Amino acid sequence: MGAEIDGVDNTTSEEMSWEGTPTPLARVRIETSELKAEAAVPASQTHRLLTTILDTLVVLGAVLGPTSTLQVVPAAFPTWATAGTIAGQLAMLALVARFVHHREEPGPLPAN
Repeated sequence: MGAEIDGVDNTTSEEMSWEGTPTPLARVRIETSELKAEAAVPASQTHRLLTTILDTLVVLGAVLGPTSTLQVVPAAFPTWATAGTIAGQLAMLALVARFVHHREEPGPLPAN
């Protein structure tokens, strides 16, 4: 990845450029074939943005994981095995979320 300078940059700090123009904002873009979402926050709030994204993914995983399992499990599959699979999925999600949140530094977030 390289950067080119073609002249003076007239963009303000509030504008968001995804093609290499530095800004004081932390940006996240999520794109799928059906969804496009962008979020920009001051760099001092990046921790909160990433924590919110993680929490959203955990909630989606907690809903979609068991739902997907129930859709693909054959009718002859034992109920205890299905329940165990779903419990394993939820336990793994909880462990990942706890591990990521535990690694974060404790204490108050900056006020800026």
